[in-house]
Amino acid sequence: MLSLSIADQYHLSIQVEIPPELTRVQLQAYFFFPAKLADNSDVMNKSSFYHNLLQQQQLVKVDPISCHTIDRDLLIIKQTAYASAQANQSRYILALSEFVSGIVDLQANADLKQLAYVGDRIEQFSQIHDNEKLLTQSKLYKLAQHLLMYHYHQSLLQAKHQASKEDKPWLTVQIQRLCIEADTQQLKLTPTSEAGKERLLNRLHIAKRVIHRPHQLERKKLKNGEVAEQLIFGFAAALAMAFATAIAFATQKAFGNFSTPFFFSLVLSYIFKDRIKELGRNYLMEKYFSKYSQHHYRFYQHGLSQVIYDVKEALYRQKPTELPDKVNALRKRFYRADSHSFQEALVYKRIYHSHITSSARESFKFKDKLTINLSKRLRLLPRAVRNHWQETDNNVKNHHVHSVYPINVIVVINTNNDCIYHRYKLTTSRKGIHRLEQVN
Repeated sequence: MLSLSIADQYHLSIQVEIPPELTRVQLQAYFFFPAKLADNSDVMNKSSFYHNLLQQQQLVKVDPISCHTIDRDLLIIKQTAYASAQANQSRYILALSEFVSGIVDLQANADLKQLAYVGDRIEQFSQIHDNEKLLTQSKLYKLAQHLLMYHYHQSLLQAKHQASKEDKPWLTVQIQRLCIEADTQQLKLTPTSEAGKERLLNRLHIAKRVIHRPHQLERKKLKNGEVAEQLIFGFAAALAMAFATAIAFATQKAFGNFSTPFFFSLVLSYIFKDRIKELGRNYLMEKYFSKYSQHHYRFYQHGLSQVIYDVKEALYRQKPTELPDKVNALRKRFYRADSHSFQEALVYKRIYHSHITSSARESFKFKDKLTINLSKRLRLLPRAVRNHWQETDNNVKNHHVHSVYPINVIVVINTNNDCIYHRYKLTTSRKGIHRLEQVN
């Protein structure tokens, strides 16, 4: 249901998959940054966090990929290829999307038997239509054919690179047959120039997005929290102005209008007014968004007006005294081990609410992928390199080792009936993310 992974050197990926039986799920991620990173920087700034957050949502089929599902999708494609009715065209597009994703996913770590099955199904797919010009979705079919042949060609080349001498002849024959078929269909599989490879991969990336469009979700932002923020700012300013005015009235009544105490009271009250306004604004903002959402998204299936999911999110800071007991207990554990950890937590809350109908609920699950860019934050760390001498095989070598700083993450998943805690540790430096470990 939850997985954290390193997307690349400076990006952390959080992936949430909500099974169809759950209608409401709450995700809370508590980030505990190193003190060097949190002090005197904008690492705890909310706008900076949102600017460095990417999100992607889609529906994923619950049924595992199998030969039965692939054969079923292939049969539906054959039956609805020349359909004129809109409902049958939708069935064709959906079956084509599931067939392509099934074939591509089946090739991951496939053995020779599975590769032979994939090749047979791709050949059937290429010969399934009598007249491609009469197809109602001919362009989509051509994109799918190119995508399938390319991925199969790549899988065969990778298998040949790792295969034994006994298996290489069969793989060579398969590669030759596939290349001949691709040339017949005028589909490029191996461009020679660098620009040609870039154009090919870009075309296939677009083809994949077009083919999988039935499972993609359109995002609409309903609320961004600006109205609530301005109301909080105004309320904090009103409190500060009331304080300054009350001090001025009290001093004026006691010492008169044109007196030295009245003059100093005005100066001091206006100095404290600005501080009260700033502190009150920050305090009220943290309290408000810890209870209510800051952004509200609504997700629709492509081409349909039906709501699939509602998602609300908020970002706020919490002191150790305000953290839940379980999170505080986990925080104390890694705080003793990592003395450089910042005690305050940056909390990212995300609430999911399903609107999928009961008939479709059994078939699909909601997949939410969040990618957090830590590049700016990590580059604020000082570059500290230490020398480490080591003797191996009678050779003495000097290794340069970066000083690392831990980022501790506690993720809490609240469902209808359960509450699950996950603790992770990111080992980071100015160089980027070194390791990601899940701590039991």
